[in-house]
Amino acid sequence: MSAGKPVKASLGIKAIKAMTPGIPQGARVRAYMTGVILTLGLAGVGYRAWAVQVDQGDHYRELADRQHELSVDIPAPRGDVIDAKGRPLAVSADADSIWANPREIHDVTATADQLARVVGMEAGALEAKLGVDKKFVWIDRLVTREVGEAVRAAKLPGVYVAKEPRRWYPGRTVGGPVIGRANIDGQGIEGIELSMNDMLQGERGAGVAVRDARGRRMFADGMAQPQPGATVRLSLDRSIQAIADRALEESVTTNKAKSGVVVVVDVATGHVVAMSSYPTYDPNSDEPHTGARNKPVTDAFEAGSVMKIFTIAAALDSGTVTPDTGFDTSPGFVVGPKRITDVHHDAYLTVSQVLKRSSNIGTVKIALRMGRDKLYEHLKRFGFGARTGIELPGEQVGMVRDGSRWREIELATIAFGYGLTVTPLQIAAALAAIGNGGVYNPPRVIDTLTDPDGTLLYIAPSEPRQMVSAKTAEQMRVMLGSVFEGGKDGGTAAGIVVPGFRSAGKTGTAHKYDHETRKYSPNRYLSSFAGLAPYDHPRLAIVVMIDEPSGGDYFGGKVAGPVFSTVASESLRYLGVPGTPLVCPPKVPGVLPPLVIPPRTCTEASPLQGTPDKAVDAPASTLAIEDSDPEVTADVPGAIEVPDFAGLGLQRALDLARKSGLPVDVVGSGSVFAQDPAPGQALPPFRVMLRLSAGDPAAPSAPPRPR
Repeated sequence: MSAGKPVKASLGIKAIKAMTPGIPQGARVRAYMTGVILTLGLAGVGYRAWAVQVDQGDHYRELADRQHELSVDIPAPRGDVIDAKGRPLAVSADADSIWANPREIHDVTATADQLARVVGMEAGALEAKLGVDKKFVWIDRLVTREVGEAVRAAKLPGVYVAKEPRRWYPGRTVGGPVIGRANIDGQGIEGIELSMNDMLQGERGAGVAVRDARGRRMFADGMAQPQPGATVRLSLDRSIQAIADRALEESVTTNKAKSGVVVVVDVATGHVVAMSSYPTYDPNSDEPHTGARNKPVTDAFEAGSVMKIFTIAAALDSGTVTPDTGFDTSPGFVVGPKRITDVHHDAYLTVSQVLKRSSNIGTVKIALRMGRDKLYEHLKRFGFGARTGIELPGEQVGMVRDGSRWREIELATIAFGYGLTVTPLQIAAALAAIGNGGVYNPPRVIDTLTDPDGTLLYIAPSEPRQMVSAKTAEQMRVMLGSVFEGGKDGGTAAGIVVPGFRSAGKTGTAHKYDHETRKYSPNRYLSSFAGLAPYDHPRLAIVVMIDEPSGGDYFGGKVAGPVFSTVASESLRYLGVPGTPLVCPPKVPGVLPPLVIPPRTCTEASPLQGTPDKAVDAPASTLAIEDSDPEVTADVPGAIEVPDFAGLGLQRALDLARKSGLPVDVVGSGSVFAQDPAPGQALPPFRVMLRLSAGDPAAPSAPPRPR
């Protein structure tokens, strides 16, 4: 091989011409490496894109939806609660609520200071709310319209005003524990609001809004509108409820009692037309109301002598006795280890007189003759020891022990109301059955349920059953009527006057059991009265219980009787039931009173009352008004100035009439729009006719002078 020739040439190998002539080898290496790196980078981006869009696509799509879409939930207005005549007891209305999106607030301190001046809250508390990392916080809910408008006018970034339905109770304390209340979130928490919550709350509206770049919401697919809840019509009559509430409050206050209850039941149907508890509360108020329970259903008592009604009814119905069966009721009767005593020391009483005089000895002897099995059977038939099924929360069943286990002394004490517990509602329902010819109707407070479109969803069923025979019921009605008779051997209710109506009933005065001493307290009482009105054809069954009166009087006739009198008289006149004069005719000199004085249905004329009313047979709501003498003036002795009732509601009108000493008759409900005689006339107190706006075709569209 010659020198100087290339080795490759000598071996026969051609030299490879470079693809990038003139570029150094190092530069080419760097270019190759850059290409590899870029290729790997693009492969990584592709891999990551695959992971984001395919492997984790669902997750990131959800995040995008949450960022760009907003779920909007609109609360539904709760359905109305109305009384038997359609008057509102609980309604919903829109109110302003203030909320904020803290992420949209740049200067939290300044915003809190400005907002504090508008809403009247502490700036520090507001700053704590606005300083959180959230998209939504409540500032204040259900504020007044003025506050809401002030916040809107301030135009604070990130602070908004929204509409929320607010619950409102027009009657305030009227029927408060029965109606109950709903909380700020529209959930029923007491009373009817709780028991009927599922029907009242309706269906909430919902939709999805898309937010644009500026955060504005757009509803692409429309919005499902909220559906209001059903309308619940109660059997309560707001006017009778107001009468019962007022009379009960007055008695509890006057007698310095712990509490009290009134139950008014329609005898023919079993529907509860009034159910009062005191203490009561205003559902509109946010203040705590400790102790204000719906006692007629949530509390059970040893009721005492009112239970003699059912012991004697059981004895009559079982054929054990008749109204004329006689018993030796001399003092000193002993049963087992106990000595039975009476307030009145009568030597001999018939069954009728036992009830009239409220004899413990006579009642015990009747029960002993009847036996424990028959008494227990009838107590269960009357509904004691079982729920009535009323549509209210917290109903108690009371306590009635199995009759087969009663000892003789237990049979004796149960006969006159000790050793068993019952609720006021149970007593009222059983008493209503006696007034209804022995037919028992389970008490109900719900009348109907109606959809917002008017579709009837529910109507209270009629479930009557024969509790006692019609003969027994009639005998009991007559005997209960005699309890109001006066005279030497008068009944325990002889001092009770039900103006305008004869009634039937039974007093009760029970010692309360002291759980600390395990004895019956000598100075703590439960005073009660249970009655039917009017006597001839009972319309209402009324039960009154006053717990622990401490004002001096404690007998049922003295404490609970006046409540019965007021509720029965004013309710029956409101309902238009035929009545008798409210003021008694003058006494005839020289005429001696009879030995048995008939029940009084009128009050003695005072010097200011002048001429008494004439007896009438027409319904109290359509009584003829005797024309007054147009020449009568205020200077006439005994004259009374007729007040102006225009624009007053029923309860205030009745209060004004009572203060003025004037008997009144009422037509309709609502507010007074006309009266006869006219205001300002001075005359003896003939009846004043008041015409109320609701239900009267002659009424104007609005009250002439609201007060």
